Amino acid sequence: MALSEQQRQKKLAKKKQKRGTTVKKISPSMKKAKPYAGYPIHECLIPDDLFVSGLGELVVTRRLPNGDIAMSAFVIDVFCLGVKDAMFMVLRESEYEHRIKGRMSATGNRSFEKLHQSCAKKLLDGVVDYAKELGFAPHPDYKNAYDIFGIIDESGCPVKYTYGKEGKPFYMNGPYESPADIDRIINTLTKKCGAGGFDTVLRLTDDMDDEFM
Repeated sequence: MALSEQQRQKKLAKKKQKRGTTVKKISPSMKKAKPYAGYPIHECLIPDDLFVSGLGELVVTRRLPNGDIAMSAFVIDVFCLGVKDAMFMVLRESEYEHRIKGRMSATGNRSFEKLHQSCAKKLLDGVVDYAKELGFAPHPDYKNAYDIFGIIDESGCPVKYTYGKEGKPFYMNGPYESPADIDRIINTLTKKCGAGGFDTVLRLTDDMDDEFM
């Protein structure tokens, strides 16, 4: 009987493990954006102060037949680093409106403006190309999130986007960049632009000391 009970427990453990694996596979963060690229565009958003602050979200959404929202979100640095973060997920419209957009607006009391899908693609392509020229690759999840654009053609966008600040790359460290990250970024900029070819403002974080001020 002891052996039989042991075997039964092993089977139950395997079932639990299988269920856990299944849940992980279908979680929103694991989805691929490409299959959703054919649905109608819902809206595209950027902060209205993006080219003043230099940093903000670019959100591209499509509406699914059941009313859900497929969303790709990119944290972009238009002054220097390009795409710092990216994600794709599918969520209820109510969750998108209240949780996602509400949280975005609450950060710094910002407001967002809508832009045409062709301009959203042109803006993102431009910031990626600008950062690559400086030596910075986009976030690893960028490619999957980018697939939401599908066949959108950026040539229809009349807006001309200019990257950098006052004609130069401008780097301001983020809260999650370590001193080693900061050194790497500044060394990359120095190699590409020369010592006077870019501007920098470094903010003190928990992982930094006064030598960075």
